[in-house]
Amino acid sequence: MDRVDDFEEATRLERLGEQLWAVDLRADWGLWSPAGGFISALALRAAGEATRLPRPASTTCHFLRMGKYGPAELRAEILKSGRRSELVRMELVQESNVLLMCHVWAVQDETPGLVHDASRLQNMPTPQSLKSYEELHPDRPAPLFLQRFEERPIKGMPEAGDGARDPELTGLYKFRPRARAENTFVDAARAMILLDTYGWMAQYPAHPEDDPSPWIAPNMDYHYRFHRPTTEAEWLHMRIRAGIAEGGLMSTDGEIHDLEGRLLVSGTSQLMCLPRPGA
Repeated sequence: MDRVDDFEEATRLERLGEQLWAVDLRADWGLWSPAGGFISALALRAAGEATRLPRPASTTCHFLRMGKYGPAELRAEILKSGRRSELVRMELVQESNVLLMCHVWAVQDETPGLVHDASRLQNMPTPQSLKSYEELHPDRPAPLFLQRFEERPIKGMPEAGDGARDPELTGLYKFRPRARAENTFVDAARAMILLDTYGWMAQYPAHPEDDPSPWIAPNMDYHYRFHRPTTEAEWLHMRIRAGIAEGGLMSTDGEIHDLEGRLLVSGTSQLMCLPRPGA
């Protein structure tokens, strides 16, 4: 990679005030513009610094404008503060324009309540049982953004000549060079980046002849639910599905599990299709 850093370094913030931070929207962590998962991760990290509570429960992000690579600011406001939960509003601002608005719920650790789990996956593959993207495609380097994590596909991107199939991608992923972070807000960035990035790519199995697609699809919104901390899981199992695209919109839903099959994070998004520039 041209610049060897990791998600923890790339999402570091410079505090300017009590609820104000400077950030850098970097091109090497971008796609057709600053990537939605990356800027959402910046906002979640700042929310973690703004709140007094130790872990995120959920965040809803609205993408108001496409930004550009360069400096920006994050602003926080505590909307509701209670003993067990706190709601933080985050805004990402660039040149006086709000690019992103997020509402983040933070909660206490291990509060009492109902306990059951019907979401666990069975017969999970091990990383050793799967070939990496590099082993499968030695002559086709992944784009720089995707080189940030090691990918071991289960249901991967379509190959040349493939027919249309279900619009779903599944695989194991490990970020590199750092696999995980200790802080729960910072580490949750891994799930957000994966679900956001591969959400768009999940449509390719249904349209295997489009390479590249004549469309791009910026996020309108994304809702993430953090069921368990991700900090103990080096490898993440992701399933992401683009179940419907119609009327200029495409929706996705996805899940992140650990290697024991425990559900860590789930998310859903709505995207708007736009003609690819130059297509």
